[in-house]
Amino acid sequence: MAGVFRPSLMVEIWVALLWYGGGALDHVRWLSGRNVRRIFGWITVPDPTTFGRWLRRTGEELVALLDQLLWHVVVLRWQVVGAPARVTLLLDSTVSVRYGRKQAGAEVGYNPQKRGRPSHHPIVAFLQETGDCAGVRWRPGNAHTADGAIEWLQLLVTRLREAGVSEITVRLDKGFFSRAMVDVLQELGVGFLLKIPDHTWVRRRLGTRRQSEKDTAIWTASGTLYGVRLLSCEWRRALPSEPGSLRLETYEITQRAHVLTNLEGIHVITAWRMYNQGAVVEQRIAELGQLAIGHTAIDDLAGNALLWQIGALAYQLLHFARTTALPGDWQRAQPERLRAALFRMPAKLATHSRRHTLRIASDEPQRHTLRSALIELARQPIPPLLWAA
Repeated sequence: MAGVFRPSLMVEIWVALLWYGGGALDHVRWLSGRNVRRIFGWITVPDPTTFGRWLRRTGEELVALLDQLLWHVVVLRWQVVGAPARVTLLLDSTVSVRYGRKQAGAEVGYNPQKRGRPSHHPIVAFLQETGDCAGVRWRPGNAHTADGAIEWLQLLVTRLREAGVSEITVRLDKGFFSRAMVDVLQELGVGFLLKIPDHTWVRRRLGTRRQSEKDTAIWTASGTLYGVRLLSCEWRRALPSEPGSLRLETYEITQRAHVLTNLEGIHVITAWRMYNQGAVVEQRIAELGQLAIGHTAIDDLAGNALLWQIGALAYQLLHFARTTALPGDWQRAQPERLRAALFRMPAKLATHSRRHTLRIASDEPQRHTLRSALIELARQPIPPLLWAA
């Protein structure tokens, strides 16, 4: 098998399958057609059993290499579009529900979608301003939200600084809150916005609340916790008065939120809005779902980690293509739109004198978009090898 299906070929096959709309091992057969193989230059395509065996044998070794490759694609994209001077690093966890326990790592843990159902609980990292996927860490379903986050965060910050990013802000939700996390963020010298739970002991750290002048429904307060600023917003709704009734309360609290930050001089409401802007990570996770990442799993821990790592690479390669080769709003197009309009465009592959020609119908509205994109991608420099073959 090693002589025919080299690891790079297997990765290429799975990336192409995710782009096209597949997501299960049985879908590998979709790429076995003669024309598809001629387009990509493949002699043959492995059957699902062979692909699954490859995942089990090489998962542990390839995960680290593909993590390096993923970051290499991020830096390569910045060489084309320009490296950002400042970024907001978003870390978030997601849940892949599993039905049955044959998939390794499928354990009962945090699962808001189907309580008590086994799942996988990976953690992902994105850059808010650029949309790049900085990495993914696969974890079993019973892993805590913050498991492995501190060590991974240190690696990501190091990579960003080596790439020339001068100002880094980290945005984390309350699942990552701990004294150790706050200490590490301060040691790294990055700005951060960390949401924390609404515990009673947290509220005791706050001063007197004041009503906002711009929005009278918001009351703000501030304090200190672990040596940094603790900012709090409280949303109040006035209660209607009833004639003849004893008014014990004049308002009810509809929402309360606390953010821990080391950003100096920032207003409470501004900090809360900056934190909410990081909710774009949910959209990025949804795009991973459109690429069928996490839709399948096997009975091997390292193999499942490899599936997620290839999926993250598929996202970043797609992000590279749409932001460097496509025009206008196509640069923000999600995978489903790209798949429907470009990847599945009807065409015919003709061969003459060993030359392949892809023929697209003249009335196809997006034929010029696809042609221009392919020409632009062909102009991009070929990245150097990250390791010896």
